[in-house]
Amino acid sequence: MPTYVLNNAGFHFRCWGDHLKKPFEDVNPFKKVPAVQDGDFRILESCAALRYIASKYDSAGTWYPADLKVRCKVDEYLDWQHLNTRTHGLGYFVNMTLVPMKTGTEPDMTVVQKHEEELGRVEDLFASYFLNDKPFIAGDTVTIADLQAACEFEQPQAAGYKLKTATKEYLERVRKAVGHGLYDELHAAPKDLVKAMKK
Repeated sequence: MPTYVLNNAGFHFRCWGDHLKKPFEDVNPFKKVPAVQDGDFRILESCAALRYIASKYDSAGTWYPADLKVRCKVDEYLDWQHLNTRTHGLGYFVNMTLVPMKTGTEPDMTVVQKHEEELGRVEDLFASYFLNDKPFIAGDTVTIADLQAACEFEQPQAAGYKLKTATKEYLERVRKAVGHGLYDELHAAPKDLVKAMKK
């Protein structure tokens, strides 16, 4: 069971099934990942957790800027991604990897192709609206919106989805801004799962 640490604040999340049983169920009764426990304060939704961590631990205000218009762009993406990047990126990944692994069957390519087509549409919207010739979602600096977007694009890519050139270039900018080593560590789990399935 891999454990990942998100920054030096000591936040951990676990995956690959532990979220469905105790003791994780005691932390998150929804049995979903991630969950953040900061002292006696608990957050069960990923975007709320990102906002909280950045607001509490990033005194420079880089990850979740205080400027209202910049913050609005961060929030806009975080709200939009649930039914777009996340739905189809995760849908592609889950149906290409986790469902076949759990059921012992081949992927349902009708479902996979639906997510693939929709993810292509999402990539176009992401590039034209959210990036629109900017290096990052909110402008010239990487934010928590970019961390979320990177996660949602890296998962399907790990499962074989071919990202468009603009998306790949964007991910490389995020990787450079975060730091290659940390970025690669944070995105290793889906890649490792796919490698393990191929053995």
